[in-house]
Amino acid sequence: MSRHTVLIALALATLAAATAPRSQGSQAAWYRESRLLDITGANPRDSIVLSALGRRADSLAITMTFYVGGVVTHRQRWTSEDELYDADSLRTSPARVTAFMRHRLDDILAMVKREAINREQVRHMGDGAVLRRIVPRPTHQVVLSFAFETSTFLVWDPARRRLVVFMECC
Repeated sequence: MSRHTVLIALALATLAAATAPRSQGSQAAWYRESRLLDITGANPRDSIVLSALGRRADSLAITMTFYVGGVVTHRQRWTSEDELYDADSLRTSPARVTAFMRHRLDDILAMVKREAINREQVRHMGDGAVLRRIVPRPTHQVVLSFAFETSTFLVWDPARRRLVVFMECC
C-alpha cells in the first residue's frame, strides 16, 4: 500500500472510532449527541458532548463533556433519576419515559450557553474568590442546567486551560 492510502485508511479508522457509539463495561450508549460551542471566546470549534449510558431511560448515567481544542476541560455527571425527580406519572410507561428522557437530553444540550457574567448574581450566590484568582479576570460564563433545577456556572481559566465551577444553584 502507498503511504497516501495508509494515511487515508488511518484517517477513516480514526473518524469511525470517534463517531462510534461508546460503551463502558456492560453499559450501552443509550444517547450521544454533540454540538459546537465557543467555550473560551476564542475558538468557535470548541464542543460539548452529552452522553447517557445504560439499558433503560430510567437508569442512565449521564455525562456532559466539554472540549477546548480537542482536550477535555470539564465533565459534569448526573443520573436519569435526577431528571425524573418530578415525573412520577411517567414511570408506569417505559415508552413515555424513553420519549421524555430523549427530549430532555436534547433540551439540556441545546440550552448550554456562553454569556456575560452577571456580577450581581455572583455577589449573592457565587464564589467571587474563584473569579479573582483567574487572570485575566473572566467576563463570560458557560451555563449548564440539568437535573430538575440544577444550574452550574463555569468560567475558562486560561492559565490552567480548563473550565472552573464558580457557582452552582438549584
